[in-house]
Amino acid sequence: MLVAYCRYSTDNFLPLGLTPGPRAPVDLASFYHPLLDELRLLREGVPAYDAHTDEAFFLKAHLVLVTGDSPAIAKLMSFSGHSARFPCRACKIDGTAFKITHRKKNGQQGETTHYYFPLLPPTRFPSDFAAHVKSIYRHHPSYTVDDLPLRTPDNYQEDAFLDDPSLTGVKGISPLSLIPTIQVPYSCPFDVMHLVYLGFVRDLCRLLSGSYFKKESPVNHRSPISKSEWEQLGKEMGMIEAPSNWGRPPRDISKHINGLKAEDCSNFLTHYMLPLIHGRVDDRSFTALQQLVLAMSLAISYEIESTELHLIDNLLKQFSDWFYSTFYRREYDYLQVCKYTIHALLHIPREIRNWGPASYFWQYAEVS
Repeated sequence: MLVAYCRYSTDNFLPLGLTPGPRAPVDLASFYHPLLDELRLLREGVPAYDAHTDEAFFLKAHLVLVTGDSPAIAKLMSFSGHSARFPCRACKIDGTAFKITHRKKNGQQGETTHYYFPLLPPTRFPSDFAAHVKSIYRHHPSYTVDDLPLRTPDNYQEDAFLDDPSLTGVKGISPLSLIPTIQVPYSCPFDVMHLVYLGFVRDLCRLLSGSYFKKESPVNHRSPISKSEWEQLGKEMGMIEAPSNWGRPPRDISKHINGLKAEDCSNFLTHYMLPLIHGRVDDRSFTALQQLVLAMSLAISYEIESTELHLIDNLLKQFSDWFYSTFYRREYDYLQVCKYTIHALLHIPREIRNWGPASYFWQYAEVS
């Protein structure tokens, strides 16, 4: 969904439909021209009437941000998408290759390369890895939470003109980026509803309970909470009598993790998780999860002070450090835990700095 901000009122956001139907069109660019024409008219002003003052005036509106989940933003802004080697619209982190074997229809064994996004490349490998393959990984770029290679409007255009998405993550110049009030990547902030609640929280629960890996777990993989304890945690959650103004009543998360909506995951993270896991994880893990809860609670507040923004930044950095050291540990077999979502958490403070509280540009149906 596109969101246009009207300059005459700080409370008005206008949703602008772009394409009909539940599926993406084959040729998205063909829908841009009438939209761009309408946006041009709105920038110049259209006649309108104010019934309160009984006056005619020119209504002007300017498109300043575009929100949506990662696949939608990738299509609209001509990025390669979250499964590419360079998937991030906020920075140019280089994905780390992971080989996944699978059985073809003809019975032969095939191999597919997936990319994951740890800050540091793996240093521990399976015993059958050749020395030259290990060397390739060890020379992979390394990052810290303070020096991610951020995208800017200038390098977005430079990457688009290179015309090599495999090396840049940009497939071309989006027509939306030609609007004077749109700057890529600043005008397409991460949506907390999809990134955190529907994406990261579910993965975090699977990692905590040991159900993240669909097949046999890698050697020495240990979950912070045993299967029996997680099942008991789920039963206790299902018995919670939460206030009705919190929305959907809590459900047994050990049984319904795949069916949980964004509101369920939000409530679990914000209200239920810490009391339920207290005593079930070690102190360091509990502290890290406290940091995540506090960071996200502050991030969606109606008002955020500059000192609180600095706190959110520090909390997410400390949480990510715990996450990588607990679940990844720089082991090749654990690369699969380093999805796009954990890395993208580190960009939330910059989005808030640009646009205000995260609840002002998320994808919940109502506007906070």
